[in-house]
Amino acid sequence: MKATQNPAPAQPPTQVRQTPYSKSFGFTLIELMMVLAIIGILATIAIPQLRNYMTRTRVTEGLNLAAPYKLAVEELAASSNNTFTQAQLALMDFVPTQNVQNISATAMENGIGGVVTITYSQNVEKDATLTLTPTVTDSGIQWQCAAKGATKAAVPATGATDNKAFAAGTLLARFAPANCR
Repeated sequence: MKATQNPAPAQPPTQVRQTPYSKSFGFTLIELMMVLAIIGILATIAIPQLRNYMTRTRVTEGLNLAAPYKLAVEELAASSNNTFTQAQLALMDFVPTQNVQNISATAMENGIGGVVTITYSQNVEKDATLTLTPTVTDSGIQWQCAAKGATKAAVPATGATDNKAFAAGTLLARFAPANCR
């Protein structure tokens, strides 16, 4: 006797449900437009912020380049009883950089003067200045950085000379470091 095999019962064929998205491969126009709108919004915010950041880094370059001038003022003030001439500063001529046009220091007499002025180039803000004004105290010199609109700091109560040569710079405060505003 021959064994007969019963085939497995046939299952009904499964139907694939058709949707509007089942045959598309890629992005729809509305999806692409939304991505472009988001990129556009981010760019309108990011580009001005990047420009401000780059300008602030250029301002910092000027402050770093002013360090030898500050040191010369400090050393001469300490060694000559807070009085020195422009010639005694003996500073070399400043070599302009891409961001800084000039750095200069003034003479000091009895603790008044010695202001270091940084002049920036067109990459920052054409002919804008940032000033560093020394205040002679018993413990040394305190520097005040001043951009446009900055006011003179209060003079320490003990043993300080009021430096009447203070003048705020012309650099916009938004580009200056926080301690220069």
